[in-house]
Amino acid sequence: MWRRFHAEWLLMMALLPLAMWWLQGSSDLSQIDLKVYDHVMSEARATPSSDILVVGIDQRSLDALGPWPWPRSVHAQLLERLAPMEPKGVLLDLFLDTPSVDPEQDRLLARAMTRVPVYLPLHFTGPGDTPLDNVSGFQEPLPEFARSAKALGHVNITRDGDAVARRMFLREGRQGKLQDYLGSYLAGHIAAREADSSPLRQRADGWQMQGEFGIPLAGPAGSWRTVPYVSVLRGEVPPELLRHKMILVGAVGSSRLEDELSVAGAGAITSLPSIELHANAIDALRHGTTVHFVSGAWLAAWIAVPIWLALALFRRYARKAWTVALALVAICVGFSLGLFGTAHLWLPPSAPVLGIILGYILWSWRRLDALIHFFQQSAAALNAVPSGAFDPERRAPVRAWDDLHAHTLVLDDAIDRIAQIRTLLSMSLWQMPVALLVCRDDGTITTSNAAARALLNAEAAGGAEADDPLRGRTVEALLAQTSSDGAAAPPECDAMRHWSEGIGVERTTPDGKVLRAQAAALNRLSMGDTNWLVVLHDLTVERRAEQEREQWLSFMSHDMRTPQVNILSLLDLRAHGADWLDQPKLTESLRREAERSLRLADDFVDLLKARMHSYRFVQMPAGTIALDAVDQVWAHAAQRGVKLSAEVPTEEDVELWTDAPLLTRAAVNLLNNAIRHSSSGASIRLYVSVGGEGAAQRVLIAVSDEGSGMSPEVMEALLRKDAEAVMPARGSDTDAAAPSGFAARSHGVGLAIVRAVVDRHGGRLDGHSEPGVGTTFVMDLPRHFPADLT
Repeated sequence: MWRRFHAEWLLMMALLPLAMWWLQGSSDLSQIDLKVYDHVMSEARATPSSDILVVGIDQRSLDALGPWPWPRSVHAQLLERLAPMEPKGVLLDLFLDTPSVDPEQDRLLARAMTRVPVYLPLHFTGPGDTPLDNVSGFQEPLPEFARSAKALGHVNITRDGDAVARRMFLREGRQGKLQDYLGSYLAGHIAAREADSSPLRQRADGWQMQGEFGIPLAGPAGSWRTVPYVSVLRGEVPPELLRHKMILVGAVGSSRLEDELSVAGAGAITSLPSIELHANAIDALRHGTTVHFVSGAWLAAWIAVPIWLALALFRRYARKAWTVALALVAICVGFSLGLFGTAHLWLPPSAPVLGIILGYILWSWRRLDALIHFFQQSAAALNAVPSGAFDPERRAPVRAWDDLHAHTLVLDDAIDRIAQIRTLLSMSLWQMPVALLVCRDDGTITTSNAAARALLNAEAAGGAEADDPLRGRTVEALLAQTSSDGAAAPPECDAMRHWSEGIGVERTTPDGKVLRAQAAALNRLSMGDTNWLVVLHDLTVERRAEQEREQWLSFMSHDMRTPQVNILSLLDLRAHGADWLDQPKLTESLRREAERSLRLADDFVDLLKARMHSYRFVQMPAGTIALDAVDQVWAHAAQRGVKLSAEVPTEEDVELWTDAPLLTRAAVNLLNNAIRHSSSGASIRLYVSVGGEGAAQRVLIAVSDEGSGMSPEVMEALLRKDAEAVMPARGSDTDAAAPSGFAARSHGVGLAIVRAVVDRHGGRLDGHSEPGVGTTFVMDLPRHFPADLT
């Protein structure tokens, strides 16, 4: 398809300039150029020279001297009158090719012509005008006039197809007998030199012309200074008006002796007598302002090059073809007018302009046809793409009103089907519970789903699917932000292997999540271009469960066995007769170890209930829960000599939705830990308050002591939500200094219960501590239970 379009484009490059060359010679197109030429000529009107004077044969002269033709002695008298004025030249626009009835008249005129430089025209004769031949030619003046004249030349004025005179030729005539234009001699212009370098044109009748030039006009009839013939003859014209002038003698419009010529370039089409037209031509030749018409190879290049350039630019700038066409049309017109104004060279603009417009129309038509054909093939190919379960429901067919509309509907259906398939695939990828990344062959991420963003903590600003914060990043850079326990490959291996190799090791993100990446090639689009699907397996829950299971096994195997081992050891000592172990001391030690075992078992059960128990939420005042917790630990605090105080709001509306027994147990654990780490005489404060300004929907329950405190690192470890802080360190679960029956719970399991209860309430556990100053734990709870935790 595109090969055919390329061939058609080359065919337009070859044939369109030829067609424009042929049309350029047609009457319709040439008339457009002539209208433009006339308008330009009227804007570039010439200024009449002061040293050219027209002696007009007008109606006044005819009335005074009698009807035409006048005796040749009258013209002799005129030349005699002009001789003292030393004119530069006198052009007698009279044909003197027939003798007078009185030969004396001819001798008088010939003798007068010797006194001034006189230029005589050749009489053009058409076929049948002379008895000697039946072809066109020039008839010379009588020999005696020819000998006396300064020069002879033709005065033919060429008319265009609309019968308007716009141009002349420096040389015209039969083959081998070309005659120079008479006005070129008066202008001091050597016609033969310029004409020899001009192309030779030949009509069908064999008439040849050379040295074409256009005539800029000074204005309508009467623009040149004119004096009546009879006024010069009678001496009525001031001598200074005639002295050293170039004088042109001929009939003017008022005499009605000859048909006036239609001319353009002096405003609207008007008429001029031939003598005034010659005055314009002679003056233009003198000052070099004649218009030259481009023809031949240069004209062909002027037509072809813009068309070729337009067709080439249409392909290069297809979307802006109309702008290119308008710009080239403006350039052609501007170049034509600019060249005319600066070099008096006329390039007809209609052929290249029409060629550019036709080229744009043809190129657009063939391009549109090729696109329609391409769309038809593409629509068929798209509709043939298998989609399996993702194939959407087809729309009901719509009746087309023509063939183009039918192709459009087919393409619309195909695009709509592919768009729906893509949407289904995109939504499926987005909603997959497994973290997925789609990457290019170089590892650049193009798409990520919601699970991947949540796993990597890369949520977009709006959380929308389209706002992908991972797009543009590479898998290697993404995984480089994690830590890995796997063996690192040598640097030289990293440079040679593909990024998809070696990413399958377990990695830990900065926030403690554990993942393993796995890459698979999706499809091979072209040579070396493969898309990849990277699956990020979230192993966080599994690894934390393994750690928690190991710690529970360690707890069961060591901490739970320790009291039982101690009991057996005490009994063995008693059996072997240890003197220091009397009956009361043995009994007290056995009771302490048995209670220790029960407390560890109770803590274990409490933690399981806090994590897996089905909570029963009711609305209850926060102050009631705080006071219940204080009551439960009051005796323990009194035994340790620790002062307890509770600060609770009196308003009944400080309520929250809670599982009261478990929240009370959490507060009791915080109080027991504070009592355990406080010395005698210290104070412990429990207070309840509503969240600060901007957090009126939250309740804070805090326990503050004046105990030994701890470092920020230890506090951070206790507050972390990982398995390391779930279980207590071995041997630290009991307070050896505590009296029997009032042993404090350790930070490990007790704080794990607090954290589990706070999490199930949708809150957060916070705290701060300083060594030797004291510790504060804060339970930040919502007043209304979050709907997503129900």
